[in-house]
Amino acid sequence: MAKNRLVANLLIILILIILILMMAVAGCKDDGKRKALAEAAQARAEVVKFKAETVQLRSEISYLNEKLVTANMAKDNLQIQLAQLIEDGNATTTDVEDVQQENDKLKAQLAEQIKKTGELEKQIEMLKGVINVLQTRIEQQKAAEQPKATEQTKTNK
Repeated sequence: MAKNRLVANLLIILILIILILMMAVAGCKDDGKRKALAEAAQARAEVVKFKAETVQLRSEISYLNEKLVTANMAKDNLQIQLAQLIEDGNATTTDVEDVQQENDKLKAQLAEQIKKTGELEKQIEMLKGVINVLQTRIEQQKAAEQPKATEQTKTNK
């Protein structure tokens, strides 16, 4: 805002200088002097105009520099966010791989336990068979010993 006022003030000064020079030229009787004064007034007017344009351009450059700083900050923030997303993605991938390895390990352990359980069930069936055979023998021995015991009690009486 202050720069716009400065530009406006410079333009007003330019117009005043042109008016003063035009009045001075009108008062001169010598054509050469008039031309020289007119050229000087025109040159001064162009200098003032150039200064006003320079101030305006500096104002625009300042504005654009502020925009550039803002854009660079936004870009830096986006790069940080992107890096964080990539890091999170890599961590997630690593976690998934770890879980998959643990899952594979547990599957292998389960298969081993199932195999051992099958072997134990076979041993149990075999032992049941042995127990049945032994029970049958015990019962046969008892049956064979019972008549002998009854005969001995009869003879002892």
